[in-house]
Amino acid sequence: MVTNYRMETIRIPVAPEIEVSGSVGIPAWWPSGHRVGIVLGHDAGTDMNQEFLATVHTHLVQRGYLTLRFNFPFAEQHKKRPDPPQLLERAFRAAATHLLRDPKIAPARLFFGGMGLGARVATQSVALGHSADGVICLGFPLHPSGKPNQQKAEPLFRLICPVLFIQGSRDPYCRVDRLEMLLKRIGAPTSLHPVQDADHSFGLIKRTTRTSEEVLDEVLTTVDEFVQKALGGL
Repeated sequence: MVTNYRMETIRIPVAPEIEVSGSVGIPAWWPSGHRVGIVLGHDAGTDMNQEFLATVHTHLVQRGYLTLRFNFPFAEQHKKRPDPPQLLERAFRAAATHLLRDPKIAPARLFFGGMGLGARVATQSVALGHSADGVICLGFPLHPSGKPNQQKAEPLFRLICPVLFIQGSRDPYCRVDRLEMLLKRIGAPTSLHPVQDADHSFGLIKRTTRTSEEVLDEVLTTVDEFVQKALGGL
């Protein structure tokens, strides 16, 4: 694990008169190794500083990944209602482009990901043609709370790169059994990892013997293994 790293606050141009904030985590001795980059979008109702996302971001950097988390425009403007899908996707692509702007330090391999809404937008962006080596979904919102039959999954059928789903077993926005059934019909290589006793944001239910540290380590280990497998066991 990398113990020496730095975080840089950046501004990302998305559209005329629209910029958003971002935070780039740069591992020690970057660029080195396999030069893997990860772009992370946040969930609805929050911003890039949502606690679990920010913690995962820091630990991914410590594990040697050049990692960027960023605000969607609605969060930058302190609004609660998410932007239209086209603007959300444009912001995600702008963040990825920013990470690749300097060929001297750009990652050689790039993964899209995020929590909740950010995970959905990551899949949509790749489905629309943005190149990525894989997609990392933390708490993918498959359906509205309590309505498992109203699934929103069309972009998943257009993906060809590997996709990882890490889902809390108590997530009201994604019944794990319904997601498991859906993934059997998707052509892209997929992996599903349920996190026991965790909710949509990977908080723990009251009646559990697990700790938040155990959940974090489980998520990070799963991401590590997925990236290595997606890159051919590097």
